[in-house]
Amino acid sequence: MTPDDDERAMQALRATTTAREDARYARTTLDSLPMEIVQEILARRVRDDGARGTTTAAALRCVSRTFRDAIEREPAMFYEEFDISYGFCAATDARMRAYAKKNVFGGVRRLNLSGCGKLTDATLRLLGESCESLESVVFSGGSFTKSAMIAFAEQRPGLAAIKIDLSSPKMTPADVLEVFEYFIARNCDTLRSVSCGREAPYSPHERRAFSTRAVRLFETIRRCGELRSLDLTNCGEDVRFPLFSMQRALPHLQELKLNHFGGESGWRIVGDIGEDFEHTCWKDLRVLEIAVSMETTSVGHRYGNSNVNDETMISMLYGSIESIEILDLTGCTHIGDWRNLVWDRLPTRLKTLRCARTPISSDDGAVAHILAHLCPALEVLELADVGANARFVTDAAFEQLFAHEGPDFPLRVLRVPGSGVTTSTIKHLVSGRHGRFPNLRTIDLASCRSLPRELRRISLDTFPRDNVSALRRALAADAAADADADSDAADATTTTTDDVIFVADLRDRAASAKRPRAARERDPPRARRPKPRA
Repeated sequence: MTPDDDERAMQALRATTTAREDARYARTTLDSLPMEIVQEILARRVRDDGARGTTTAAALRCVSRTFRDAIEREPAMFYEEFDISYGFCAATDARMRAYAKKNVFGGVRRLNLSGCGKLTDATLRLLGESCESLESVVFSGGSFTKSAMIAFAEQRPGLAAIKIDLSSPKMTPADVLEVFEYFIARNCDTLRSVSCGREAPYSPHERRAFSTRAVRLFETIRRCGELRSLDLTNCGEDVRFPLFSMQRALPHLQELKLNHFGGESGWRIVGDIGEDFEHTCWKDLRVLEIAVSMETTSVGHRYGNSNVNDETMISMLYGSIESIEILDLTGCTHIGDWRNLVWDRLPTRLKTLRCARTPISSDDGAVAHILAHLCPALEVLELADVGANARFVTDAAFEQLFAHEGPDFPLRVLRVPGSGVTTSTIKHLVSGRHGRFPNLRTIDLASCRSLPRELRRISLDTFPRDNVSALRRALAADAAADADADSDAADATTTTTDDVIFVADLRDRAASAKRPRAARERDPPRARRPKPRA
């Protein structure tokens, strides 16, 4: 075989190897899959991210040409939830027109435009024409006018959820409320969720505007017979809430959020209870939040007034005691501690209870009663918050739980900042599967003066993340350090019998050496000390 033949054979071998590697790469990459399968894989990834799906879809387009082609081929699959709130892409009218040209809005079901201050009425008209499958919309902070909002409501009927912020740069609070009422009236047969509340407090002007139109707004809301969620957080000032007429008109309501409702003056119930209350009260209420308002002042925090008492709470929960899951009573100072109430049914599904600054969190017996007897499924217990410490909660609230054997408690989060619990109670709480709280993951121990500074520091640095493991390690390290210190002290003070006898002999010899010789001779002979046995 000549050298030329060897060279040709090597080239053929290299070509065969390269072809095999290319074939293997093609079989193991997405390029070998049909485009429909690639689209389904990417669409599932976007849906798994929920509200962040818009960000995920935009990021996937930059990964590879295959991903970009898959998304641009059928964009409606990837944009069921279009969320560009609060600076995701600095949304402008031009950018929204570019999205519309790619048919992005054709399959959008949930639209969130919160914080998009550069969007104008042109975008609203574009969305009204493009969003053919729209079910939920959130408006907050856009530069939209009253006429454009009403036109959008006429273009897109059949909404299931509407949320509008009362603050708008181009509308007064009264205009926003009028638009809000128009949306509700236009979609009253299909609405499932209505909200004009927000976490940040409204200005006094916006609160007064809500109170002025509250009666008309409540009449409009009562037309939504299939409503499931009503959120009026931070709305109004000294509002009259028609509870019993709401119960008759909204029998399927599951979430009622009245946190900070009515401002500093609070809110009151108006209307007659009626003879048919047992049949018209809410039966499926899962979330009830009626915490009072709190504002920051120059000297700390100031709570508003609460007009909620046990009668009000029972009127809301009479038919939903067994279905309630989240209950927020923060600052409701007029309710009782629940120990003297006669419960014909128990809140067996209650998982979250926030009761800071209430009689429930001001008595050790009430806390123990809630954990041991009243709420067997409780997972989150908040006995204090930023503006109110649990000063009256001590070890006595948990001692009787540790003393008696029984089923484990499902508690996961415990907030007791400013309480009087000591290290012994914390040791029992974080003992894991060896104690009665095996599922506990997070404890808030800020400002607990009876605890070591290290434990308080761990709580401040980690809450609301899991910190039970860190607390357990810190307690174990303290116990080991105390044990070492005790052993060192014991070694320093412990002496043997030989040492005692040796010291006594030296003392006797020194004393006899100081006496005169004649005196030593007159002394009778003394018995010698026995030698210690080995």
